[in-house]
Amino acid sequence: MKVLSNLLDPIESYLQRSVAPIANKIDRDSDTLFQALQGLGELGVLTLRIPTEWGGAGANEETFQSFQELVARYSGALAFLQTQHQSAAGTIFEGRNSSLMQAYLPRMSNGEVLLGIGFSQLRREGDPVILAVPVDGGYLLNGFVPWVTGWGLFQEFIVAASLPDGRAVFGIVPLVETYQETGGNIAFSQPMELAAMTSTNTVTATLKNWFLTDDRIVSIKPPGWIHENDKKNVLRSTFLAMGCARSGLDILENTLQDKSLPFIRKAFDSLTQELSRCRTAIKAAEKNPSFTLDEKLQLRAQAIDLAARCAHAAVTVSSGAANYINHPAQRVYREALVFTVTGQTTAVMEATLKQLTQKNPEAEPPYYRSQAQPGSELTRTQAQPESELSELTRTQAQPESELTRTQAQPGYEIREALPPPGEKSITYSKVIDLSHIIDPDIPQWPGDPKVEFETIAEIEKDGYYLRRFSLGEHSATHMNAPNSFHAWGIGIDAYSAESLIVPAVVIDIRAKTMVDSDYELAIADILSWEQQHGQIPAGSVVLLYTGWQEKWSDSQAFLNQDADGNLHFPGFSSEATQFLLRARQIAGVGIDTHGVDAGLNATFATNRQVLEKPRIVLENLTNLDQLPPKGTTLVIGVLRLKGGSGSAAAVLAFVRNNQD
Repeated sequence: MKVLSNLLDPIESYLQRSVAPIANKIDRDSDTLFQALQGLGELGVLTLRIPTEWGGAGANEETFQSFQELVARYSGALAFLQTQHQSAAGTIFEGRNSSLMQAYLPRMSNGEVLLGIGFSQLRREGDPVILAVPVDGGYLLNGFVPWVTGWGLFQEFIVAASLPDGRAVFGIVPLVETYQETGGNIAFSQPMELAAMTSTNTVTATLKNWFLTDDRIVSIKPPGWIHENDKKNVLRSTFLAMGCARSGLDILENTLQDKSLPFIRKAFDSLTQELSRCRTAIKAAEKNPSFTLDEKLQLRAQAIDLAARCAHAAVTVSSGAANYINHPAQRVYREALVFTVTGQTTAVMEATLKQLTQKNPEAEPPYYRSQAQPGSELTRTQAQPESELSELTRTQAQPESELTRTQAQPGYEIREALPPPGEKSITYSKVIDLSHIIDPDIPQWPGDPKVEFETIAEIEKDGYYLRRFSLGEHSATHMNAPNSFHAWGIGIDAYSAESLIVPAVVIDIRAKTMVDSDYELAIADILSWEQQHGQIPAGSVVLLYTGWQEKWSDSQAFLNQDADGNLHFPGFSSEATQFLLRARQIAGVGIDTHGVDAGLNATFATNRQVLEKPRIVLENLTNLDQLPPKGTTLVIGVLRLKGGSGSAAAVLAFVRNNQD
């Protein structure tokens, strides 16, 4: 800890003396920001994590985290800009191109050479926005980079371009309009008119036939690298958010000197303690490998939430003065906006929204609170027939963990009865197996590996019976994983156990498929089902019963392949899938054919849409005729294949009584 203090003390002294008094100007004026960055360079801390033999400070991760929080406390713009430079240095060091390491790293710590980065576009879905084509001596780059920070501040930046095989090449290019003798050029837009940190000069770069020579290549990363890196470093940006939160608390503390109001002191103390707990938890998660990605995402969301709330508190105590563009609370409020979306992924967005929308019953006004509390039953307060009252049991079909206001019937108050908070139960009258038996003759998608069994040991010879088996990850009754259609998606092993217990509804479209083998579920079919059975509950898996399960024993009839190799079987339409995901917020889909996409749909649109998140996709189901339209809970057992694109699945349906 002495080393940590010796390094951070002069940095904090510089930030308090030279940065804090002009933080608002740093946020708006790029020259002032550049001078503040040079001040950090004079301290030799612009490549903090790079080993000393390469000119860096050789700081450990904990020191770097504290440094990030410290800089963000005094200037969000400076924190954001230097982070880009630190990331560029780390990318060069990890690339292990010795000539580039020697040319750049020793000169980056003191700010003699300043580099930015331009590879956030790798997170984007769809076709790559910048492509690299291998040529003699390097690569030709064409496309655009949507976000490059530091125009006019950094001399160069590290760009990433996608290769035809899905990998990405990283190389150093100038951060100034340049024309090559070979005919290539790189141009930049004017700095974007952003709401915050405008001084960082964020631009768009356009590259046309830019020749990236071999000697400028930093590294070549495998497909999906940025998504794995985001998971690995999911907590790194939390320290910027916590620095922003501390900046808001500084305003509260300063306000207390002029307004000695007890409620301001109470708010300051409460938020300070919350920030301290959050910081402690994040540092523990960084050191403890047992923390799951979901737990880390929750911590990141908490840090983002704290930054927003502390900034809002700063605005609140500053009253009308916070409306002035030059007021510190106004700057901190805008910085909280930036740190909310810094390095954002879909998973971070989801965790943040969950954090922002969760309810704290203790903080709600009494008239907002439902009388329904966990661990209770309804008892009579008005004269009603005794037979009308039945015990409430919680099931997976009711995703809410508490009894909501709409469930509480007039004339009843709440008393004890439901399972204790956190406990769940499945109420059922029968269990149906929705999985086909696996043998070598099952229908197989064209080109998939054969199902094979090999006897390894026999009772007569070895005293026990044992076989080896092999089959494709998408054979038999199976579940698909996001990485089967998205390079950045998780594998089948990453699904939590809880996510594999889900309520289900069944839509029967046999009347349509009997006359049209290529029929696709339409939105009208869904609405027609809902007229009879009510709206599909959020969090449900929608099972499509097409009647194809009856063809399972005849591979030719099941796949229904024509002379041109086209497959003919029904599925979900893209429009219906989009409706179910957005308007009904389902947890997934399942079907009794070989694909949730109809056989003629070569785009796999439904698979792609559903698996943009870790949702459920089940194929080759059976016994759907034995399920009611609603009132079923699925328990899905998969093989936890490391990085698996899918897995054969044992799917059990627990069916309740009295379902239509």
